[in-house]
Amino acid sequence: MRTSSNTVALQARFLAVISHELRTPLTTIASFTESLDTDDLAPAERSIALAAVRRNTDRMLALVADLALVSRLQTNDLELRASTIDLAALIRETAELLASGEPYTEATVEAVDGPAISADAGLLRDLFYAVIGTVASDAADRCATVSAVPEAGGWHVTVTARRAERFTEESLMAGMLAAPEPPHRRRSTAVWMLLAEAIAGRHGGSVELTYDPQTGAGAQIRLPAAIPTA
Repeated sequence: MRTSSNTVALQARFLAVISHELRTPLTTIASFTESLDTDDLAPAERSIALAAVRRNTDRMLALVADLALVSRLQTNDLELRASTIDLAALIRETAELLASGEPYTEATVEAVDGPAISADAGLLRDLFYAVIGTVASDAADRCATVSAVPEAGGWHVTVTARRAERFTEESLMAGMLAAPEPPHRRRSTAVWMLLAEAIAGRHGGSVELTYDPQTGAGAQIRLPAAIPTA
């Protein structure tokens, strides 16, 4: 269970992400709406302005849906669809999904045999997609290494990629991760990581961003063997 200080910090990050993510589409919509409220636009310019308004409206709707999902995960207001999962196979499947996207991202998966876990497969796929993609996205070769080993009561997954700088709030806010077509739509890295942390927390686990000068930036993921009961 999170402590009060951790809860406050998470809420502060949540609000910071919302304000940051909404600023750009709102500014764009306001600007183009103002230009549409004139009789000076040529038909081609009006079409461009309308397309920009629609595109940024869709972006805002997707963002609201993502943040609503994060909120429901954090408050345990989302019923999980638990199934028996081969975690190593799920991670490899996610790595293949990442490799099929643009820009190209690759992950080498090193997983030993271990016990199956009981979890929501769709949400865990999003968790690993978020973390592996975030760690690999700024590496020079866009490659990450994923190591998964069983530990007492669950699994420990380490994601690393060689990169010059550690993760910061600013880098997460600024970065964009390209994703394949729906259901894996484009999200900022800040939203991806909020989602990953919320999914892990809902399963009784955790996600922690790490940095080591020798191995680069990365993440540690811990997941229990089964979703904890309320």
